[in-house]
Amino acid sequence: MNARFVWRRAFAALAWPGILGLALLLIAAAVYLYQVQPKAAQLAGLKQDSASLKLRIEQAAKSGIPETSDQEELNKFYGFFSDTALSDWLEKLYAAAAKQKLVLEQGEYRVTPSKNGKLVRYQITLPVKGSYLQIRQFVAQALSEVPVAALEDISFKREAIGATEVETRIKLTLFLGADRVEKH
Repeated sequence: MNARFVWRRAFAALAWPGILGLALLLIAAAVYLYQVQPKAAQLAGLKQDSASLKLRIEQAAKSGIPETSDQEELNKFYGFFSDTALSDWLEKLYAAAAKQKLVLEQGEYRVTPSKNGKLVRYQITLPVKGSYLQIRQFVAQALSEVPVAALEDISFKREAIGATEVETRIKLTLFLGADRVEKH
């Protein structure tokens, strides 16, 4: 039999759905060979690197390496959090809200000292009402201008689908030197 005749007969038997299925099967095989297998090999390499790093960390911990090698660097670190008073950071936070025309309603404030006593977590929970864009810009500006702040949680609530105003609950934490909070 002629090879051409065999191919024509096979294509005729498959019809368009069969030919399309074969084409998709070939494409899937190509994607697997050129995309999935290299990524799987890369993942295996990363897992091996991770295991190696974990082993090195455990060995370093057992060897008795001191926690801090340079006390001056550690003092600079803690000094960063003690340079500015709490009232100055709060003022910047309220200015960021005012710039976005947001009113910060009565919030919840809580102080939590750290284990070593050098840092304090000043947690602020603020209920805010405004447009999503105003709130997003407020949070971005606050985190930019208050480098000791961290956004812990944010939740949005909208009364109706078409409402432009969003009720938001923003939870920020300011990390401060213990001496900066005790004075206030």
